[in-house]
Amino acid sequence: MSTSAPVVAELPLWLLADTAGAVQHCSPGSERLLGMAPRGRALAELFGEPLAQRLLSSSEGTFEWTSPALEDGTQPATWRLVRHTLEGGGLLIRGGELKTSMEEVPAAWERRLSRKLIQPQGDIAEQQRAFMLGIFDADPNLIFVKDRRGRFIFVNQAVGELFRAPPDEVVLKQNASIHTDEGELKVYDAVDQAVLTTRSEVRLEESFTKPDGSVGWFETRKRPLRSPDGQDFVLGISVDITEQRRMAQLLHEINQRLELAVSAGQLGLWDWNVPTGNMYFSPVWKAQLGYEDNELENSLDTLARLIHPEDRQVTQQTALLHVKDASHGDRYMNEFRMRAKDGSWRWIAGYGLVVRDEKGRGVRVTGYHVDITARKAREAEQELLRENLRRTNENLQRLARMKDEFLANMSHELRTPLNAVLGQAEAISEGIFGPVTEEQRSSLKTIEESGRHLLSLINDVLDITKSTVGRLELELAPVPVEEVCQESLRLVREQARRKGITVSYSNNAEEPTVWADRRRLRQVLLNLLTNAQKFTPNGGSIGLEVAARPGGEVAFSVWDTGPGIAEADWQRIFEPFVQLDAGLDRRHEGSGLGLALVRRMVDLHHGRVELQSQVGKGSRFTAVLSVDQPSVEEPRKPLLPSPRANPPSPAAGLAACTVLIADDNEANTHHLEEYLKAHGFNVLISRDGEEVMRLCREVSPAVVLMDIQMPRLNGLDVIRQLRSESATSHLSMVALTALAMPGDRERCLEAGADAYLSKPVRLTDVLEVVRALTARSGEAI
Repeated sequence: MSTSAPVVAELPLWLLADTAGAVQHCSPGSERLLGMAPRGRALAELFGEPLAQRLLSSSEGTFEWTSPALEDGTQPATWRLVRHTLEGGGLLIRGGELKTSMEEVPAAWERRLSRKLIQPQGDIAEQQRAFMLGIFDADPNLIFVKDRRGRFIFVNQAVGELFRAPPDEVVLKQNASIHTDEGELKVYDAVDQAVLTTRSEVRLEESFTKPDGSVGWFETRKRPLRSPDGQDFVLGISVDITEQRRMAQLLHEINQRLELAVSAGQLGLWDWNVPTGNMYFSPVWKAQLGYEDNELENSLDTLARLIHPEDRQVTQQTALLHVKDASHGDRYMNEFRMRAKDGSWRWIAGYGLVVRDEKGRGVRVTGYHVDITARKAREAEQELLRENLRRTNENLQRLARMKDEFLANMSHELRTPLNAVLGQAEAISEGIFGPVTEEQRSSLKTIEESGRHLLSLINDVLDITKSTVGRLELELAPVPVEEVCQESLRLVREQARRKGITVSYSNNAEEPTVWADRRRLRQVLLNLLTNAQKFTPNGGSIGLEVAARPGGEVAFSVWDTGPGIAEADWQRIFEPFVQLDAGLDRRHEGSGLGLALVRRMVDLHHGRVELQSQVGKGSRFTAVLSVDQPSVEEPRKPLLPSPRANPPSPAAGLAACTVLIADDNEANTHHLEEYLKAHGFNVLISRDGEEVMRLCREVSPAVVLMDIQMPRLNGLDVIRQLRSESATSHLSMVALTALAMPGDRERCLEAGADAYLSKPVRLTDVLEVVRALTARSGEAI
């Protein structure tokens, strides 16, 4: 049969389309040729989506297109389309039917296998044809036949599903008409030509990009097929291997990860055949110890020889225990030392997995070793650091205790003589020891002011210590803002007047009270006002301003016209013992504790301290407190506890008015004795704890003023002992001591004291407590 080349008829069809593919103009008769009116339609409606995309985006100039069968009986035909790009945008598409020799038409058309009924349904040949088509369609693999021009002559149902079209719509079409991936089309055509040219079978794996973008893989066999009349075709059978390739890729990735993990983790693999005793060590296992693969024998003896003697027994017992007894599990781990080639000991973490037979017996153990020498070294360093840290903490705690003990002792040693100085001055000024002239009274006032200044410094040191250890107690209550401000101003006005400093005050707070510890708030304001007065030069000004803040806050601002503070020093001045005016030539006295106490006391009130300052113009310190009561109010501890239940009646006469002073320091007892006698009390003196016990049992005094540090028996033990005896448990006892460190007050009250007074103490305060205690039992003088 002739195989003359195809001839292109003249091109009776032309179409003008815009850049979006919509036909704007067309040639006359195009509706008859295409079977529909093209004007206004998209190229995809006329030629199908794949070819339309190629026409719009491809750089090709000519295309082939197989027209569909028309309703008027026109059979499918192959067209040649020529594409021209217009300068103004859009396309000119000209087309004409591709004519072939009459001998070639039957080769393509008559040999097609269609599912349309050709003969009457009962015809035997038709039944056989339908049966054969059913067999092909039942095969899940792709089965197809192509002619020399690449047109499908036959496809089974699987091919139609791949192209998402009925099989009859695929027949007589080329791949390019129904598939858009140009790279894959070139592979398909090249393989087809190779089969036809070499007349031999070709096997390959090829991809197919589906319309949704997913890629399927097929193992394809294409072989030549010759018809009885001598025409050559291509028979193709493709098996879907997409899942197989995915699993192969997954397995490859897993193997890669395993290989990387073993390599990166330096895992030394080993395997032990329990029945035979055979042992295998991987090259990495040997390299962990510095050996080449051929330098160590694969045997149990090698393992036993290299393990440290101290670790060998435990390591072997652990492995055998898991092998012999399934109740211990199939997995185990050991940490042990092994001898390296250079003679050093390497720490190894050994992991094992026991494989058991059907009877549960361990028949194989597989595992790996990890070199953990570096980790062990880090752990040893961390342990050493922890030990050093523990020792450092112990030393710090010891130093803290020594500091507390030192401060307690210094406080006691300073307060004890100071108590005598202030007490004697107070007693003399009140005329206890005789008449006093005005000159003497002035000198006594100077002594008292100096003593009180020294006492304030001692108290500041103690307050800093208490706040540091969290024992600075607050007695919170509503505090009248106006009253506490006026009290604070009164204490600085006189000193300010002497320097010619003007003192201003304003109160614009909407709330009359704040929730605070009155004494501590007054201490905050007094410290700020004293600092302002101290650093302001003669003739300057200071002031206290109170103002409301949003959110229920009150701001207490103390300002001055002093030298100001450089911004670099704003944080430093709130540290304890820091003074900007330091050195031997400093002009201002002070301990450097005032601002540190201000910040810590405001912090305890859950407030904040603000600072504004400009060098040469002055400073403004602001303490901001809340007017609201805190959610959990700390209980206020009264000076005097409630009366004891059913106290025994004290002895009448002398004992009812007797005060026993228990103190081993004569300077402290002399002025107090004379002061109490002057106010009508009988006074007894005791110099040690045992004597106090005796006098209390014999005399049963109305009040005992108990020093804590006394010879033979300290005051706390005396108080506890007296409370434990029925004859003395009712006595009123006051801890009158120089112990004023954090926790001292609580220790005294817990021991059984009715009240606590720290030295130095005003004689009037002692008198007030003594009268209150005697009045409580109805024995007031």
